[in-house]
Amino acid sequence: MLVSTREYKASLKALEIEEYFDLWIYRPLGYIVAKLVQSISVTPNQLTVLAMFCGIASGYVFSLGTQQAFILGALLYFMFNILDCSDGQLARIKGTSSVAGKILDGAADYIAGIAIYIGIGIGYVEYVSNPVGWWILLALAAISNIVHSIVIDSERYRFTHHAWGRPHQLTNDYEYYKEELNRLRKIPGTCFERFVLQTYLVYLNISRFFHKSPKNQYFIYDPGIYYRKFRKMMKAWTFLGPTTHITIIIVCCLFMRPDIAAWIIVVPMNIYWLLLVWIQNKKLKTLHFITNPNPTKN
Repeated sequence: MLVSTREYKASLKALEIEEYFDLWIYRPLGYIVAKLVQSISVTPNQLTVLAMFCGIASGYVFSLGTQQAFILGALLYFMFNILDCSDGQLARIKGTSSVAGKILDGAADYIAGIAIYIGIGIGYVEYVSNPVGWWILLALAAISNIVHSIVIDSERYRFTHHAWGRPHQLTNDYEYYKEELNRLRKIPGTCFERFVLQTYLVYLNISRFFHKSPKNQYFIYDPGIYYRKFRKMMKAWTFLGPTTHITIIIVCCLFMRPDIAAWIIVVPMNIYWLLLVWIQNKKLKTLHFITNPNPTKN
């Protein structure tokens, strides 16, 4: 297996929008997995499905409720995230990234996430004095996890648009998938595909709530100034990403304290989110719009 620094960097997303835990831990391991399977005709989508099964298996093991089960569940969840990184890296190495792969990857993340939270809830319920309170806390953590994932995606869209002048990917994706759904409605036997697309459109619609397109697309922020002012802000946003949640859960479950993970996600991480919103809004007020020379690209 030949390891190329250039190829490894090409397998990553832009460094400004990558999560720190991914860059430090999961992406290097994911790249090794991608290189190992590259020559044996394994596809990115197959890695995605394998990751999903690791997540489901992790949830089942957590539900057993023993200390050994929580350690094994945490290790399986760790493997899930490595594989979840490796599918995209393999796609970028092979140049086979696709719309279907993106949707499948997102669906696998949510299926695995549901299994993890349910498994942890069942496995840990006998260790708490207030089962109802425990399930409420866990539900709040799961909702916070989803909201944080939507927020970080929205902030990535915002940054890539204003700092690099890329089109409004969120708007473009929404319109594209909406047209695709309408097309599939005319084709018999596409119920599953329609269900996946409808679910994804709901996700994109919620994301649009957090990311508003400019009212007047003839004016934009200066990309150079925006990049300098918000590059570090974008890195701060990445600590709300799904990998941060996964790492917190893994570490706490190794010590059989998923309740601590839930409290961290519900309280300090939501406070952190609101603090970032406040800081970013203050910084945005210091920027001025400039004439957009290519309004049709936004």
